[in-house]
Amino acid sequence: MKAARFVLRHALVCSLFGGLASPAFAHEPVLRCVLLDESTVRCRGGYAEGEDAPGVNLEVVDYAGETLLASKLGKDSMLTFPRPKTGYYVLLDVGPGSQAIVEHDEIGPPRSRDMARWMRN
Repeated sequence: MKAARFVLRHALVCSLFGGLASPAFAHEPVLRCVLLDESTVRCRGGYAEGEDAPGVNLEVVDYAGETLLASKLGKDSMLTFPRPKTGYYVLLDVGPGSQAIVEHDEIGPPRSRDMARWMRN
């Protein structure tokens, strides 16, 4: 009987903590960037649950720490900008502690098999 109570109590505690932790991941920011051509980058921001992120801050920063571009995602949750000549990263800043970063060497032309409409010129 004690073993059954222990298992039941343990299952209840685990489900309670699991239920509290799930909402924390619901608004995890997601950022994807592609090269439209050799001189143009397009980034799309959103959340892990598939929600769009219009109006969210997006910055392009070089490795010396200088902000090259500070803007907001458009109504379509996208931003298109000229590709910087130096090394850089793209920062999607949703708020305190919620950021997504894409390094410049991770940005390339979209693969033909995931050529979503937003990735086209």
